[in-house]
Amino acid sequence: MTGQARARRFFEVIGEDLDCRLSPYCWRSRMALAHKGLGYAPRPWHITEKDRITDSGGITAPVLVDGGRWLRDSWQIALYLDETYSEFPLIPGPAALSRCRFLNSWADSALHPGLFRAVIAEQFPLTAEIDKAYYRERTLAKFGQSVEEIGAHPEPAAAQVRTALAPVEDALSVAPYLGGDAPDYGDYILFGTFQWARVVSRRHFWPQGSALERWFDALLDAFDGMGRAQSPRAHWDLPPLTCLAR
Repeated sequence: MTGQARARRFFEVIGEDLDCRLSPYCWRSRMALAHKGLGYAPRPWHITEKDRITDSGGITAPVLVDGGRWLRDSWQIALYLDETYSEFPLIPGPAALSRCRFLNSWADSALHPGLFRAVIAEQFPLTAEIDKAYYRERTLAKFGQSVEEIGAHPEPAAAQVRTALAPVEDALSVAPYLGGDAPDYGDYILFGTFQWARVVSRRHFWPQGSALERWFDALLDAFDGMGRAQSPRAHWDLPPLTCLAR
């Protein structure tokens, strides 16, 4: 990594275990910073620690502090990195901008709600104890159901996600990455989504030997294996919520 790491700080969501990084949006920015070769000082962050990021103008992570500049939101961070550091572009041109913008919106609106329903029973026990009450309140307000109610029926949601991924499988059957011959920010958007699922869940969303599996494995190994170094759900010593409720 190059760059002024001491002047650059990165706030990212963690679970009860300080090494459990379970936010898809933070993973997008992690990959973007690695793509740019920019070092930073990590700042593990709980979602109830709003006071630590007030200078960002918001209450969610990721947050990047670059010198005196505070950036919030993974999409805005990606745009800022390309505007500020021209080498190794994340979004190389207008066509890529349109494609990445589509992937950003599509992942958030079409994939994340189903993924949340599919993995919440496994994710919630990994959530930091300090954040659980807030997480319960936010889930009830957003979905009209409790964490337990949503987590009780994960398979229909998982099937919905698998169906939604058919166009991605088709695209990756003709090119190694969504960016073509090399990954760009569009790849990191979708990688962040499924790295979240990998970290918190034992569930699989594509068949063995698929183009998606090959693509995801390649990105897990990128940047000296940064993604693969994060332990998956199978290694966290906690049963899923559905087991705890029995």
